[in-house]
Amino acid sequence: MQTIYLIRHGETDHNRDGRVQGHTESQLSELGREQARRLGTRLEKAGIKVAVSSPLARAVDTARIALDGALPFVTRDGLREIHLGEWEGKIAAEIRKAYPNEVKLWFEQPSRLRIPGGESMRQFRRRVRRTMDSVRDEFGDTTIAVFVHGGVICCYLTSLLGMKLDDIWRFKIRNGSITRVTFPMNKPRIDLLGEVHYLGDALSKFASNAPRMFP
Repeated sequence: MQTIYLIRHGETDHNRDGRVQGHTESQLSELGREQARRLGTRLEKAGIKVAVSSPLARAVDTARIALDGALPFVTRDGLREIHLGEWEGKIAAEIRKAYPNEVKLWFEQPSRLRIPGGESMRQFRRRVRRTMDSVRDEFGDTTIAVFVHGGVICCYLTSLLGMKLDDIWRFKIRNGSITRVTFPMNKPRIDLLGEVHYLGDALSKFASNAPRMFP
């Protein structure tokens, strides 16, 4: 039976500062590196045979630290986070002030929003699903770790579960978390969702009213 561990990268400097990333590079923060180390301990007994990563540095560095040389990994360009066009690099609070109507759509009906210079949600889900299907076909019935982004995980889950595009933000996927999907009889079954207990005191801490673009 195939098992996939969907792993969100550790906290980055941009995450810490409330800055939108998308395709923009941002390095793991000190906390993010610690999250990756604790991820490695959690994954030691998971029986992972194959590892795949987004090519963005925050995912690659999380994979490198967590796997600690025990397993090589490959990158797949289609696993990048959604491209957020003109919003990338900006502070979330500034985006909310400058684009109030667009932000409302982003959270309530993201399928209707196309940020200038970015991807539509439909394009994003098509890309993610196509890439994940390719990974599944390539590696077959084994245990696969996939180091990616919050948006990628949420997007893939909606596709697997037959949910609407506008349901994408119904999942809470924290930095350094694990979501596990198994495929008995080739049917997806989620038996871990956003697991973080192994992070202990290494959870990201944000003020309850801090503006965020990814729930």
